[in-house]
Amino acid sequence: MSLKELASINIEGARSLRITPWDQALSKEIEKAITTSNLGLSVSVDDQGVRVTFPELTSDRRIEIARIAKDKLEGAKKKVRHFRDEVIKDLQIKEKEGGFGKDDIFRLKNETQKIVDDMNKNLENLCAKKEKEILA
Repeated sequence: MSLKELASINIEGARSLRITPWDQALSKEIEKAITTSNLGLSVSVDDQGVRVTFPELTSDRRIEIARIAKDKLEGAKKKVRHFRDEVIKDLQIKEKEGGFGKDDIFRLKNETQKIVDDMNKNLENLCAKKEKEILA
């Protein structure tokens, strides 16, 4: 379940959040999930819930966040390629079944690749924009 389904989330200060679970027994599990997420956040549990403190954005931390953004970009590109491969596989099955001619299959494969290229370009532009924003 997502965190917003398990608890209320409130801003306590400029760099801290208060997570108040509907069931207080979930506090330790929420703490464990945030700690294992490897985001560099400080977590403490008290009687009211979980307090999450964000670290000061130093230049090293900004570089690390930019690296994480690039990793997410690569993950997104992998997913796009995976969907492309599924579409091409479906087209090959249709070709074997006789549903489409070779010209149609060739055209649809090219259109699929064009969509993938456009999506990758958009993802790279978004990542570059976000990286510039993070490092500024």
